[in-house]
Amino acid sequence: MNSIKIWFSRVIRSKTMHTANIIAILGVLQANSDFLSTVLSPKQFGWLMMGIAIIMVVLRTKTTNALEDK
Repeated sequence: MNSIKIWFSRVIRSKTMHTANIIAILGVLQANSDFLSTVLSPKQFGWLMMGIAIIMVVLRTKTTNALEDK
């Protein structure tokens, strides 16, 4: 039970994890309903994926200390 508590506390404090969760939700929407296909062209979808990758890199480089220290 304690390990679940530790894992959850890391998830709710991490901007990188928040971003990853949003990406996962978008992936589920796309897989189940072609949600993004109706909103974005393939070219725009490519730019979106590149933008997400850049955001993840920026968030990772901003991380300087362990989540346990927060």
